[in-house]
Amino acid sequence: TRTYPSATRVDSSNYSPMSAWSAGCQLVAINLQTSDYAKRLNDGRFRENGGCGYVLKPPSINGADNSPPQLFVIHLKVLAGYCLPKPRGEKRGECINPYVHVCLYDVPVDGGREIVTGQYTDKVNSNGFNPIWNQMDDFKFKVQNPEVAMLQLSVWDKDVTDAFIASSSVPVSCIREGYRGVKLFDENHTRSGPFECASLLIDVKIKKGQDVKMW
Repeated sequence: TRTYPSATRVDSSNYSPMSAWSAGCQLVAINLQTSDYAKRLNDGRFRENGGCGYVLKPPSINGADNSPPQLFVIHLKVLAGYCLPKPRGEKRGECINPYVHVCLYDVPVDGGREIVTGQYTDKVNSNGFNPIWNQMDDFKFKVQNPEVAMLQLSVWDKDVTDAFIASSSVPVSCIREGYRGVKLFDENHTRSGPFECASLLIDVKIKKGQDVKMW
């Protein structure tokens, strides 16, 4: 089964690939010339297997495992950033005011509508070298389908018009607990030049089991 953007998307915009992945489609095509959240999700999904272009379907999709998914809640704090470049890697300009958008993309196991949950950190004024976010409370994300869900961390520059800096998309099935360094990628999914050392430090806690209340 193949899905692809409609011919009416004359601006080369993209649809979210999450629903197609959750349905088990073999080929989910997107407009790679457009650097948006959908392309960043696609980049993160296939980085799961070393960027070889193929990812094995999880057991819940290929029919090997019909048991209900385990309830899953992610508690996440964004602690700090390192070597965050200016938008588009520009060498000149004023210091950036970075903030982080953390977003969970999920699809219910029963095939319902895609669920998108986002949280924002505060901005850090004039510091792209080593910004520190004094985040007191955890971001909480309720995951219904851990084998399909994706977590996307995007860094933006707060200005009159906010500018994208870098991001990283991670399959929820690959997330591990503890203090984690997250490598950031530019809009073309590369880490060359000023993006070579760009990263975030996060603290992740995962709560599973029957004591988790999803709603």
